[in-house]
Amino acid sequence: MSCSAFGFQNLFTLACRERCMTNLKKIRVPKPPKLPQATAAVLVPMCRVNDVTSLLYTVRSSSLRTNSGQVAFPGGKTDKDETPIQTALRETEEEIGLSSSKIDVWGQGPTVPGRDYKIMITPVIGCISDLREDDLRINANEVMEVFTVPLDILCDTKNQYYTQFKNGFILPVYVADEYKIWGITAYITHIFLSSLLPKDVYRNEWMKKRITINE
Repeated sequence: MSCSAFGFQNLFTLACRERCMTNLKKIRVPKPPKLPQATAAVLVPMCRVNDVTSLLYTVRSSSLRTNSGQVAFPGGKTDKDETPIQTALRETEEEIGLSSSKIDVWGQGPTVPGRDYKIMITPVIGCISDLREDDLRINANEVMEVFTVPLDILCDTKNQYYTQFKNGFILPVYVADEYKIWGITAYITHIFLSSLLPKDVYRNEWMKKRITINE
């Protein structure tokens, strides 16, 4: 696969942004049987790290009451009268110290239901053209670790699996070194990559390779 497919010269452009957001709006996501009142937003941060196009993830603090120790995008529950974009930017700065001035917001994708349909989550796509270590100040109360995964690793079918949950949902799983990206975070990763990249570059075959997740 050509490295140029993942080059920031191709992906960090207005044309790519418009194509990605147009495709993202066409994605059909599962609808909950009853719309939950709780809402949240996450930032999907596409970053240039040492000239490598990557996605940024966090590992949630082990002291948190929900989803502790799991891989997630920066984000959280929406405050009253906030837009999803405002929530995603605020939570990102609170969790990892990344200033909104560093983030070129492309827009928001379709709202997806969280686990057990208890919350609706809006992904917000953001582009960081030159991410540096000193841009980050990790809030240890919420985040244990921040890491990035190059897009070519996520697109490599050897790193793609799936898991089936008790409610019957089947979702993708990505494995990158010691990190396991699963659940709603993996699903949002999937719909973003499907919208960003051509089908001959991102061919997710996770349905063919099951992986067990300890819930």
